[in-house]
Amino acid sequence: MNQNAAPLQLGRYVAYVRAQDRPGSLTALAEVVSSRGLSMDSLATGDVRDGTAVVILSFTASERLARLVERTLNRLAVASSVTVLPADDPAVRASGVVETHGLPFQPPADAVVTWSRDPDAQPLLLIGQLLEVEKVMRAARTAGIAAASYALLPPPQHP
Repeated sequence: MNQNAAPLQLGRYVAYVRAQDRPGSLTALAEVVSSRGLSMDSLATGDVRDGTAVVILSFTASERLARLVERTLNRLAVASSVTVLPADDPAVRASGVVETHGLPFQPPADAVVTWSRDPDAQPLLLIGQLLEVEKVMRAARTAGIAAASYALLPPPQHP
């Protein structure tokens, strides 16, 4: 083993895939990630129109392996476009919901998110860069709020 080799740096990545809306598409996408020894942190579909859907999946990998996943996804017959971004890229955005159940809560002052809440303390709704939304989710859980969840959003420029 080379003692001078730099340790492998892992990062979180988000893949945005415009895929055909047909049986087997999700399986093909998941196989690309899993066959490289990676697990998906999340997988979501949405924005189905004209026979295609935006599929968003997140995973942890080295940059080299993330680029390999991107190239391989691009070669799939079911994929018409693929964009893979690091999770800290400003284009990686998420929306979130915090169901407070009457507990007092608001996003941390340093969280850069847009948020709103009904005056009757109904769910807190927020949107922002993924890491900022995750910061709010962690703060909610620390405050004892179990019902806090988010969803990744397609970047505006994704076809």
